[in-house]
Formats: sequence, structure tokens, C-alpha cells
Amino acid sequence: MRIESAKTRRAGGADNLVILGGSGDVGSRLISLLSGHEGWKVWAIFRRRRPADSAHPNLVAITLDVASHGVAHALPEDAIVINLTEAAPPGLVAEVLARGGTVLDTSATPNYVDGLVKAADGKGGCLITGVGTAPGLSTLMGADLARDARVRTVRIGLELGMGRHYGQAAAEWFFRTLGQPYDDPITGRSAFPGMNPWRFKFARNEAPRLALDIAFPDAGIFPNGREGCVRSYLAVDPPLVTRLFAVPQRLGLGRWMARHSPRLTQLSQWLPNIGPTRTRIAAVAFDSDGKEIASHLFEGGDQADLTAIMILLTVQAICSGDARQTGGTSIVDHLDLAQVLRGLRRHFPDAETIHTNTWRRPN
Repeated sequence: MRIESAKTRRAGGADNLVILGGSGDVGSRLISLLSGHEGWKVWAIFRRRRPADSAHPNLVAITLDVASHGVAHALPEDAIVINLTEAAPPGLVAEVLARGGTVLDTSATPNYVDGLVKAADGKGGCLITGVGTAPGLSTLMGADLARDARVRTVRIGLELGMGRHYGQAAAEWFFRTLGQPYDDPITGRSAFPGMNPWRFKFARNEAPRLALDIAFPDAGIFPNGREGCVRSYLAVDPPLVTRLFAVPQRLGLGRWMARHSPRLTQLSQWLPNIGPTRTRIAAVAFDSDGKEIASHLFEGGDQADLTAIMILLTVQAICSGDARQTGGTSIVDHLDLAQVLRGLRRHFPDAETIHTNTWRRPN
């Protein structure tokens, strides 16, 4: 099946926006957000059967395996494609870009993102990585701190509340990430998640909480030409759960959890919902002597809701921009922290859980 071309949809007065992974946690929220935007024609790509609640007037739902050959030819030309699934191969992204499309990627696995960036090299379209909560909002928080020339290291901690069960893709990513070694940004040696934890104050008035070191994409945090180190961490709220996960990491069971991530995800759905349903991010900057210079703290609502809004803000930003960028870019090339915070408050006018707290040490 071939979706109508860009020329056809422009004649009809609507712009094409394609969602790869429309049935997931973030995808369903994004579809709901876009259902009220008549200027967009939304093409939601489902790998399996489409959900029953996907009947919006400006939505076309298609069941399609994004990993199959020739998928790019079933997508509209010169469209904005939102990749919510790491099942989409880099070759698909390369084909979309070669046909003049724009790809927004939300992935949090560095190796996968690196593959997409390589695929974007020399193509005519624009790839934007880090379009989400972490990476995404966390990237902008780190980049804002790194503008200070004194900053040499940025530590970013993400804390996810367990007030609800997350979607299958997010849960599998969690277990998979705990078993994936990463290159230590300082030593250059392979490190295993959880071997170099850190404690973050996710709020000024509370004690530091344990967070496990992991690998996150960090492109764009330090300006080009500036040497800097970015370290990423993951915590779970309540803190007891983080400490429980730290134990198998120290025992070397991370690889086992990664291999059995689908089964562990299924088992986790039977656990009770504990803790709040919120997302907190701490970005802390240090100078060359290891002294803390400044920090940004963010507290918001559900991670899937935040990611959906971050995607919408990015789409709006690239559509209103005057200059057309091509090749691999990151979210910092299209938005800044102040813009995003204004956008989040605009979309959550009644929410009291969007808080920011900034501290800077004087020069």
C-alpha cells in the first residue's frame, strides 16, 4: 500500500506526519494530542493490530512491519516521520531522508542512535535525535549548563516513578539497558551499568538518592569544539527499588536480565503500583576540579505524556523555522530549555507538577 505523495497532501491542505510505533505508550498519547490539529494528517503505523480507540478524523491507521523491506515506499514523501520504536532499521531512516523527509527519533540506546546518525550522512533530509524526555528534555538541561565555559563534566540523573506500569517497549529497554556495557567517558574503558553509581538531590529539600550509571545518547550537550564529559544515571522512585536493582548489578546479573528482558517485563506487570507517577531530572555541572558549578532540577508528570509533548514542540519548532537543516542534528539545534519549559507549561496549564529549580555558583 502506498500513501499519497507530499504533492498530493499539500494540495489537500494538510501536512503528513507519520508515527512509527503508534500503539505504544507514547504513540497513543501523541495520537490523542494530534487529533485536534486539523492541519496534520497523521499516519499511525502499527506493527500489529490497530487499537480500538485509534479512530480520529485526521488519522489513518496502517498495520505494517517497519523492519520489512521496502517500507519507506509505503510512506509519504517529504513527511515528518516520528520514530518511537528501535525496531525501525537505520536503512529505513536513510531511505526516508533520501526522499526529502524529516525523522524525529526518541531512542535512548546510544548504539542504535549512532547507527541512525551514520545512515543520515549525505542524505537530503533531516534527522533529529534526542526528541523526548531523556534524552531530550534532559539533553537541553545539560546543554544549558554547558554554555558556561567553566563546565567540564555534566552528570544527568533520571528518576522514574513507579506509580503505574510502563509500556512494554519502555520496560524492556529498562531491563536491557542494565545489561549493556558502555564506554566510560573519562577512562574510555568498558564499564558495566551500576558499577559507578551517583547520588542526586532530585529536590533541594530532600536527601540525595542513589542512581545507577548507564549509557544515554548525549549529542549536543557540549558545544562543538568544547571538550567535556557527560555521565548519565537512572533511578526509580521509591528509592528502595533502585537499591534492589543495584544488588544484581553488583553480582554481575545484568547480562542475565538483558537476555530475559521480555520475560521480566511480563512479570513486572504483576507487581503492584508503588510510588508516585512522576518524572524527575537532575542535571549537575562541575568544573575541572570537580566542584559543582550549577544545576537544573525538573519535576514533571508521566514520562510518556512529557515525551509526547516534547515531540509536538519539536514538530512545531521545525515547521516554524526559516532555515531548512539537513543531515544528523540533535534537539539542541532546534529548541532551547526556555522554549521547552514554556511549551510544557502551556500544554499542562493546570498541572502543579511541572517545577524547575536552578542553582548556580557565582564566578
